[in-house]
Amino acid sequence: MKGVKVTHFLENSKDSLSDDKIIELQDENGLTIWFGRYFFKDICISGLCRMVRLWIFWDETANYLGIQLSEDDPLTKSDHTPFNPQDYIRLDEILSDTVSILKDLGYEDLTVDEKISKAEEAFFEVDGYSGATSSSLKEYVVDDAVFTCYTLWHTVYGETKAYIDNLLKERISPEYLTRLMNGTNRQQLFALENIRNNDKYFSIFESRILNFIASEDIHIAEKAISLITPDYLSNPEKQSRFVGFIKRARPAVKYEIIYKIQAVEHLFPDAIILMLDMCYAGTINQGAFNHVFKIIEKQMATDKSIKENKKIGERLEKLASHSDPYTSRLTRSFIENIRRLH
Repeated sequence: MKGVKVTHFLENSKDSLSDDKIIELQDENGLTIWFGRYFFKDICISGLCRMVRLWIFWDETANYLGIQLSEDDPLTKSDHTPFNPQDYIRLDEILSDTVSILKDLGYEDLTVDEKISKAEEAFFEVDGYSGATSSSLKEYVVDDAVFTCYTLWHTVYGETKAYIDNLLKERISPEYLTRLMNGTNRQQLFALENIRNNDKYFSIFESRILNFIASEDIHIAEKAISLITPDYLSNPEKQSRFVGFIKRARPAVKYEIIYKIQAVEHLFPDAIILMLDMCYAGTINQGAFNHVFKIIEKQMATDKSIKENKKIGERLEKLASHSDPYTSRLTRSFIENIRRLH
């Protein structure tokens, strides 16, 4: 709870029973720590169920963060038994699933009609059930709590999240993006996503975006790479700088850089030479050699000057004499293939 509390009023809310205030906790830099709203929900469709009271929280980038309930007021199932710890863990997993099957279902899709006794009928009416949970849904909900899962999922991804999304979108500016880039990993990802959606910010943060390619967080590195366009790589200096990040990138990200280069229409000699030097030094591992050779072959097929480039030829001959048998054999095979095809 350490931080600055900001209150936002949700006007014209469709949820008249719940609190109309969204609480935001910010750090000393004005960046969000979390958003929260207190809900008072009617879970079942009959209106005769036990009401649910709980807080739902979203993180600094409007993703579901968690729920909080009073120990004296737990969630309950259709037979009124309280959720056990494993049920809460499963519910948290369900509410974290942004593409849950619950997204496109209506209340009428949650159960199937079954022949039941009058005693059972009275019980089901109280709990808002028209029948048993559909068998196709059982793996997506907590046992005997289909309506609770459904209602809370739609609450998490409903009007409150939409309000928070819009609130964050309105804050996007060079100053705010700078603060996000100095924030948590999630905030950095959020900044990069907003730059991808609005390329006018790319030139402002170009250097920082490139440095993110070497991030220890693979998601941040991959997001940064996704912002690098073919047009950007049409510049020889920028092309070589991008290739140079192979030296600093995590192993899986090295491949992402190579794949991006593979899609470039025209590579300049300096970028190719740099890749071959990294192959020789072991910066690019043997598993990626074939990708590098495919890149060079493609360039040689469309640009005679690449095939005739003396420095590129020297690097290939050097690799063909490498002390590692696999490297030298693969390179000699590549050189022979190039001579035969061209």
